[in-house]
Amino acid sequence: MEKPARACGISRRAVLGFFLCVPSLAFLATARAAADGEIKRQPLQSSVLESAGYDAKARALEIAFHSGAIYRYLEVPGEIFRRLLAAESKGRFFSTAIRDKFRSERVKPRNAK
Repeated sequence: MEKPARACGISRRAVLGFFLCVPSLAFLATARAAADGEIKRQPLQSSVLESAGYDAKARALEIAFHSGAIYRYLEVPGEIFRRLLAAESKGRFFSTAIRDKFRSERVKPRNAK
């Protein structure tokens, strides 16, 4: 029989199971905190991408498109941001190394035509 983790009688296994979920919850809280404050972006020379910025603490990459849309890509290593800035074709690098490779959230929809 398992020993209770606390006086309330919750098993250690139940507590451990809960805390295995906590890292993803902590990540979402960090990503939301970054979402509350805009990530400072820098202009890019690209026909598709307008600007990009990176929050190292939140591991969030924010990209603004010339269409007006802004997306935040989550759990992005800093190296990806550095490679984006150094890429000869920023749009091609985005398409092959970022789009559909990381979870994302739309910060702002594209401008209506």
